Amino acid sequence: MKFLKTKLALLLATSCLMVPSVISAATETAVDAPSYTYMNGYVYTLVQDIYVPGRYLIDEDTVAVYIPGGVGIIAVDKDTVLPEGSVYLN
Repeated sequence: MKFLKTKLALLLATSCLMVPSVISAATETAVDAPSYTYMNGYVYTLVQDIYVPGRYLIDEDTVAVYIPGGVGIIAVDKDTVLPEGSVYLN
């Protein structure tokens, strides 16, 4: 029983030391994370101040575009060749 108490105390002590590092790591990565929101049961990603339906990994080269013909608004790399009639959203 003494061995179990020692293991439990050691586990508790080490987890208390890990909590501050986990919290600081989470706040550092949250700055670069894309902004997601839920509207009408769907996930939307904020791409250059425009909410695009879907979950995207975005960077500085990602833009929101409207592709007619049933595709709608999507996020793409700015160097992507788009079909005729597509419009970049500002």
